[in-house]
Amino acid sequence: MRSLQQRLRRLYKGVRILAALPANILHMLVNHFPGPIGPILRYWVWKPQLKFLGKGVRIEEGVYFQNPQSISIDDNAWIDRGVIIMGGPDRSKRQRRLLPNADFPLEKGQVYIGKRVHIAPQSIISGIGGVYISDDCGLSSGFKAYSFSHHFRSDDDPSDRSVQFNPLIDHSKQYMIEGAIFLGANVGVALNVVVLPGVSIGKDSFVTMSSVVTSSFKENSLLSGTPARRVKNRYRDPE
Repeated sequence: MRSLQQRLRRLYKGVRILAALPANILHMLVNHFPGPIGPILRYWVWKPQLKFLGKGVRIEEGVYFQNPQSISIDDNAWIDRGVIIMGGPDRSKRQRRLLPNADFPLEKGQVYIGKRVHIAPQSIISGIGGVYISDDCGLSSGFKAYSFSHHFRSDDDPSDRSVQFNPLIDHSKQYMIEGAIFLGANVGVALNVVVLPGVSIGKDSFVTMSSVVTSSFKENSLLSGTPARRVKNRYRDPE
């Protein structure tokens, strides 16, 4: 009897896979469709799947959305080639350090991309802890925002050698850092910048190339370095 039940489960799983195959093939073709028609097709494929997709949004080839129902993209944003955006909260029981962010206005796991935001090619936004990118931000190629990441050891017991930096092992041996990320309006980010959990960057700020932002900064800041430091005002005060 048990053998028959196992066979039926495998058969049911196989039927589901086959039934989904045409839709998956169509989605793959649309996701990589070149030319001026491609963004139009992708817009209408992703619109019912995303939490919100505004007017005039351009989605280029090879863009990947994880848990699209947790991702909102506002009017006239441009998601460039090969961008990965991950949403949805982590519901596992892994131990973690929680970093509060009073600037983040949404629920954990929600990702919001504001109006006229450009996310350049090969960028990664991990919104598992939440990411909010305000209007008019420009994020250069290789930008990475991680609101949820592994930590190299346990805060509770730093001497515990069983903790591993590996998502494939048992959850009891993992220790995470989680904190929402907030970028204010008109924040500019140069090539290969990394923003870590719990960080806020105030409006009208700029982050120089290859910087790693580990703490929060007020508006009108020019940030540089690893870890990033505030160098000076981005804009000069009027004389």
